[in-house]
Amino acid sequence: MPLSLSPTQTRRRLAVVVLLTLLPWPAVWLGMYRLDSLVWTFALYHGVCLLPAAVWGRRLWLRAIKAPTLPQWVVLGIAILVVMPVALLVYARIGASFLSPRDILHVVTLRGFQARWLWPLGFYFVPVNAILEEMFWRGVVLNELRGMDETSWALGAAWTTLTFAGWHYLVIRLLLRHGWAEVTVLGIVAAGVFLAWMYRRTRSLVLPILWHGLVFDLMLIIVFGAVLHAK
Repeated sequence: MPLSLSPTQTRRRLAVVVLLTLLPWPAVWLGMYRLDSLVWTFALYHGVCLLPAAVWGRRLWLRAIKAPTLPQWVVLGIAILVVMPVALLVYARIGASFLSPRDILHVVTLRGFQARWLWPLGFYFVPVNAILEEMFWRGVVLNELRGMDETSWALGAAWTTLTFAGWHYLVIRLLLRHGWAEVTVLGIVAAGVFLAWMYRRTRSLVLPILWHGLVFDLMLIIVFGAVLHAK
């Protein structure tokens, strides 16, 4: 938060940022439940919720564009090599307990998805979603909500993590069996805490973007590919 802002300007800016964090809820609800379209859901979330705010608040994250160090690249590479096979193993062993390929295909097909779109979707989703989400949730919202002390940082991180995970429930509840959707949201909360911690520790937005895209989002695409293969 710029120190030159008046108290009134500060309150207004905070109100805008808080409202921005709630905007994905109606956007995703409209795309998934009313328009029944994955394309419109991505367009509303990425194009209406994230991109304008990332551009508006670019002064908050531009200085955080720093290349990872060699050890950070190594850790990232190890994480990718470990997470992908573990995710596939977990899906192979207990996937039937928390999801039904037939039900998932019905949900996404009803909203315009076709199996041949998987890899084009991956080439779009992995980089674009990771970049826009980190610019928005960590680069703009977390930076705007944090203060000069650790308590304010923790409160900002908690708000961004909970609101980031919360809107995902609108999608996940359509895909996973009862009970597992809530567990998955808790996993997203944990991922949000991890990414906020990483940003806080490194002061670089690039490393959270890489972890978000190449570990978490790529894992989703690969598991989704396994679901399509199992249909």
